[in-house]
Amino acid sequence: MFFNFAVLLAGAGFAVAQSGLSSQCQSALLNLTASSSTACLNPSGLISLAITGSSNSVISGVNTWMSGLCSQPACTNSTIQTVLEGVISGCSTELSSLGVTTADSTAIVTSVQAAYPTVRQLMCLKDTSTSTLCVPELLTNIQSATTTLSLNNIVALVTKLVSGQSTGISSSVFCTDCTQAAYTVLSQGLPGIASTAQSSVSSECGANYTDGQMPSSIQETAGNSSSTPSSSGAIALSVGSLNMGVAAVAAVSAAFAIFA
Repeated sequence: MFFNFAVLLAGAGFAVAQSGLSSQCQSALLNLTASSSTACLNPSGLISLAITGSSNSVISGVNTWMSGLCSQPACTNSTIQTVLEGVISGCSTELSSLGVTTADSTAIVTSVQAAYPTVRQLMCLKDTSTSTLCVPELLTNIQSATTTLSLNNIVALVTKLVSGQSTGISSSVFCTDCTQAAYTVLSQGLPGIASTAQSSVSSECGANYTDGQMPSSIQETAGNSSSTPSSSGAIALSVGSLNMGVAAVAAVSAAFAIFA
């Protein structure tokens, strides 16, 4: 289910970059980002992504958004439910166009609520040797091995990932302490997905990457407490900013789903 949602996000990012969201979906998402209850998702951090031009690297904006997200308390199940129900209700057309059945919204909410703590742990892993969160570090490695990770170039890369095409990126780009740490977190929180990924990770990086050990250089920065709504989390985003932000966030999700 988690991999399906990663692919969904990648597809959503591609769709946004190509044609944008419907007015109904835009309204639903704007309402959610303006709500104080969604502070745990750091919606204000999307501004850093939104102001990034389509030809400029998104890495700095991603780092700003994720650093803020990881400093916030975890979302409650109630918040996750509210966010998902808002998206399912307001963006049903977009979801349907991507082949996502929203008839059983309860199953979707339950699945995401179950995966959220582990996904948040993954997003908040930090490489202490570089003082960088693992996701921005991965994106930086990919950029060094390919080209500027602008929104336009990420859309092309995500399209290849979703369709199963080769990206031409060396395994050395992905085989880092961050990858080993990510697999360890995945094996503890979502063992079914870790089991599916074990063969590809082992063959690409070596058996030690799936031994369940946390590298000493990696720190888990995600707090465990749940959030309490605060007015400081509310932010007003324009429709154009939202479209840019959704596309960039989608690309990040797809990048961390490579081994899933």
